[in-house]
Amino acid sequence: MQRSKFGRLDVWTFGRFAAVFAVALAARAGWGVFRMMRSPEPVALEFPDEEQYWMMARSFAEGHGLRDELGFRATRMPLYPGFLALFVEMPNGAAYARAAQWLIGALAASFTAGLATALAGRRIGTIAGLMVALDPFLIFFASLLLTETLFITALCALWWLLARVIQRTQGQHDLQSEPRPEGRGQAAAAFEWISIGAFASLCVYARESSLGLILAALIFTALMRRFDRRTLAGTATALGVVVVSLIPWAVRNHSLTGDWCWLTHRGGISLYDGVGPRATGESDLGDIKQSPAVRGLGEAEWDRYFRGEAIAAIKADPARVLRLAGAKLLRMWNPFPNVETYQSAAVRAVSAAWTIPLFALAVGGGFAWSITTRRHGACLTLFLLLPAFYLSVLHSLFIGSVRYRLPAMPMIAVLAATGLSFLLFGRRSIAFGEPAKL
Repeated sequence: MQRSKFGRLDVWTFGRFAAVFAVALAARAGWGVFRMMRSPEPVALEFPDEEQYWMMARSFAEGHGLRDELGFRATRMPLYPGFLALFVEMPNGAAYARAAQWLIGALAASFTAGLATALAGRRIGTIAGLMVALDPFLIFFASLLLTETLFITALCALWWLLARVIQRTQGQHDLQSEPRPEGRGQAAAAFEWISIGAFASLCVYARESSLGLILAALIFTALMRRFDRRTLAGTATALGVVVVSLIPWAVRNHSLTGDWCWLTHRGGISLYDGVGPRATGESDLGDIKQSPAVRGLGEAEWDRYFRGEAIAAIKADPARVLRLAGAKLLRMWNPFPNVETYQSAAVRAVSAAWTIPLFALAVGGGFAWSITTRRHGACLTLFLLLPAFYLSVLHSLFIGSVRYRLPAMPMIAVLAATGLSFLLFGRRSIAFGEPAKL
């Protein structure tokens, strides 16, 4: 089984990542500016979730804390509204928030290049980074005030760090290819795992549903490292960082709502939206929130009511829930947008021309890894597909949308880049064991 060694940042690596970042930033800024110039209201918000995040950010900036349209205090994780709060009091603040997201989204392309380099070499790293830089869906969502861009960037950084751990040779001193004093090696390893925990915390604070994915990723990393003592200690450290980071949020929620809420009070209504008696696979939260049964309830009771109703609906007709799961997955992995306002021939053509070849190349990349390094390549393929599997399971219960597959796309792009490299340059182009510079 081949594994990579890890060196220091060099000028060529920095230049390559910087070039990927520049392409990604130009694409996001170019589209964003073009879209605002064509809009009669350049800073207008298009989707209900954008309006809710902006309203919560304004509430936070004005000193009223995070409040949604119902006055509830813990229905969203605080990272993204807190980020938007930096801009709400600026003239044309939404435009500045979008510009900041273009920068954040461009970082995801560079992080993907690092991830792919760690796993399969510089050539595939560059290709994967450019694929993320030019992904039309990621470019489009970078100009929407939604959690996708921030979450995807944090997740790409986390996957890069985990890939470095997975690829490291058993028994090798952590974080270096040359021997170092034991104390320095232990300190570097501790810093790496704390960094993993920090990026995992960012993911959870951006989107609470990612907690299960974080747990799955840490378990998978330990499994790939054959549960060696250092990795077990590291995963425990990373998980500890996540738990400790959530304590202030849980204490805050208890003081404001009377409920020890470690994540949000949104899970119940989201699940009901996905499996309730009127569920179709699309979201209908606007009508559900107006249900007479929940009027006057506090947010904790509101959450428990909808969770109980959702579980009752699943038990009453599990076959219907299974049929809904299929419809949601079709929506989620649809090569075309689902939103009615984006059904023009041009949009559908661009969407299909990008998505279908990308998925086909990803299948080829997984096959190429499997035949190149057999068991190790298959395990790395599974590592890259873990977000796709997790999100598919999650959104077979919750609502399905193209939006919810986006966090898995940078990892799929790594497989697609491998498939393209294998197709163009042959088996030797997959350089397992390539130094992963950081």
